[in-house]
Amino acid sequence: MRTRSADPATPPSIGYGYLSTPEDRRRMREVVRVTAELVGTSDFGEVSGGLTEPGARVLGDDRLLDEWVLGHLGTSQHTCGTVPLGPVGDPRAAVDPYGRVHGVAGLRVADTSILPTPPLRGPAATAVLIGELVADAMRRGVT
Repeated sequence: MRTRSADPATPPSIGYGYLSTPEDRRRMREVVRVTAELVGTSDFGEVSGGLTEPGARVLGDDRLLDEWVLGHLGTSQHTCGTVPLGPVGDPRAAVDPYGRVHGVAGLRVADTSILPTPPLRGPAATAVLIGELVADAMRRGVT
């Protein structure tokens, strides 16, 4: 993560480092090409209208395919366990059950990063629940 500004209202610039090595790019090209090949088979005829992009020209050129992938690549991950919940005495724990960061007065974390493992279902509802529980604790004066 890189800081773009000292202004706390400015979102951070996050560089995930996707496809930063030649091996990463080679493997991603392989995945895209195999996927395109599979989608083009008759087995997918009932569930797919066929490949819309990248076209044959892009699929056949490593440089063009790398550019296409980088232009379409994103993330949908929900990070869990980066700010682990636990008691003050636990050296691995960063927050308490109310989202309060150990050793930092007034700072709370209220998202799925406090979970030790990802939830079994989509984490969006879990993230909302965590936020609501922490907000409720704040409203009740848990400081």
